[in-house]
Amino acid sequence: MATVAPGRVAGAAGARRNPTAYAAAVWAAVFAVFHIIWATGWYIGLDEPNARVAFAKLGTLIYDLVVAGICVFAVPVSLALTMAWGRRVPRRVLAFCVWIGTGMLVLRAGASLIQVAYFFATRPQFRLTEIGIWELWFYLGATLYTISAWRFSRTA
Repeated sequence: MATVAPGRVAGAAGARRNPTAYAAAVWAAVFAVFHIIWATGWYIGLDEPNARVAFAKLGTLIYDLVVAGICVFAVPVSLALTMAWGRRVPRRVLAFCVWIGTGMLVLRAGASLIQVAYFFATRPQFRLTEIGIWELWFYLGATLYTISAWRFSRTA
């Protein structure tokens, strides 16, 4: 039986084991699909009247498509953290990409948490059900990418 260093998979060309990176890739793929769906005018998971008004503005549509592109880019970045072919990507480039994406998600999730804390402090009738599923989705993404980036950074 082959001896394998911690965080490596025997027989996979030294690929790093990071199951959280697979989950992060799925997270990014699902979010990319939703952004593309929203850009086409189908507002699943959004308040349709408000979304229709927002997406009528060219800036919102462009923003949405840029976010979809970032999410599509994030899928292979996430997979490169854990799959054998990812070892061909220069480590610094991969670390830069994953930490920039992680930072954006953590900032977005952190801003949301500050807003929720503000609502709790200023609106006694505020309930967590008011934040909606997409805030929770950002918390999940920020968590998955933080763990994935941290695990990647700890491997040699």
